[in-house]
Amino acid sequence: MKVQLTLTPAEGKRLIAKAVSCMENVLFAYKNGTLIIATSTTTAYVVEELMGKELPNKGMFTAGVVTKEGAGITVPDGRYNHYVFVEGEMKECSTPELIPYLATMGPDDVFIKGANAIDPFGAAGILLHGSGGGTIGTAWGHITRNGIQCIIPAGLEKLVPISLSDVTMRMGANVIDKAMGWPCGLIVIQGQVITEMEAFKILFGVEALPVAGGGIDGGEGCKIFLLEGPNENAEAAYEYVESIKGEPELKTKLMKKPDTLA
Repeated sequence: MKVQLTLTPAEGKRLIAKAVSCMENVLFAYKNGTLIIATSTTTAYVVEELMGKELPNKGMFTAGVVTKEGAGITVPDGRYNHYVFVEGEMKECSTPELIPYLATMGPDDVFIKGANAIDPFGAAGILLHGSGGGTIGTAWGHITRNGIQCIIPAGLEKLVPISLSDVTMRMGANVIDKAMGWPCGLIVIQGQVITEMEAFKILFGVEALPVAGGGIDGGEGCKIFLLEGPNENAEAAYEYVESIKGEPELKTKLMKKPDTLA
């Protein structure tokens, strides 16, 4: 059976989060080990799906964030911390407070972090402005040293048509001459990237091919997918997407950019 679906970016985040929350390695770490869900827009949905409860303002489950004004920084007041689960017990931690957990995590544990970009070669990129590279700058050494599983939920809206490794050394908060929003560096990381394509496979066992994108009147950033699979599976995927239609866009509050960074 062939099915055509359209997903807004917010609906794509919901779909991806549903799939990540069902992954065996995520559930094992959640129940039996250590699972860190670092702040980002898509991971806010992962928290909701895993815990079965709504975050009142998912747009504040962020530190750095991109809006129509450019790369921004979420105001500290009202911002969520990262969520750490140790054998199912949840703690909220700032970035420095993650270090003792990261230092003891291993191959059965999971770190989940969203991305600002994914490329055609399986890499993900995260924009950096905070001192030391923010959350991922703090965590990446522990992740790679200890062999911690890194899951990167990211919608295909983040796909860029270049190798991220080719541009990372051309960026940097101190080398950008002028920026819309805050100037940034870029770190390239590797992990298990979960887009809408992987999400449809995990949840429904169907192949999802992105065949078109973009739109107007609320369809900005949309992706159109062709799904192929057994009738029952394709119908289930269609019904699920119908159920999440109208997922609200995220809103946030940004710090004012100092004039010295203009």
